[in-house]
Amino acid sequence: MDPISLAIGAVGLGMSIFGGMSQSKTAGEESKVAQDEARQEQGINNLKQRQMELEGNRAQMENIRNIQRARAMGINSATNQGAQFGSGLQGGLAGITDQGLFNMQGVEQGLAIGRGINTYNQNITQDKIQMASLKGQEATNQAWSSLGGALIKAGPIIGSFAKGFGSGPIGTFSNGGNDGAAPTWS
Repeated sequence: MDPISLAIGAVGLGMSIFGGMSQSKTAGEESKVAQDEARQEQGINNLKQRQMELEGNRAQMENIRNIQRARAMGINSATNQGAQFGSGLQGGLAGITDQGLFNMQGVEQGLAIGRGINTYNQNITQDKIQMASLKGQEATNQAWSSLGGALIKAGPIIGSFAKGFGSGPIGTFSNGGNDGAAPTWS
């Protein structure tokens, strides 16, 4: 093979190696960015969970205050009417308590749903982190595969180039045989 073809083949192989390694490096950096993005989403989900819990606690406290206010107003009205010992007051207070407990149950159910959603979001985030890592590894593997293909294609060029080391303008170097004779130049 002529020297120009050998040089072009060597340059092509070098460019292929450089491109494959650059692709691998870029894929690793993209994977890190995708993992960081997923971790930030996880942080947002955690803050949303905390906010939901805080709002749920506030709703529970407000519900308890409303129960206490309603009970106090009922007792006050009954006392002003002289009916503080009657069964009507007890029935009214029981109704107020029942409504308050019903409201508390609704808040608890909302919190349970929010917790379930947060669990799903956490699982999705973990899957995103794992997928980003796998995609980075996949791109690295593709770069290595591409490099291997380039080496296979460049094999004959490299082989031709290696044959050229034994000959040149001065001549070829040979042992002349297996008889133990000294090497000679021809």
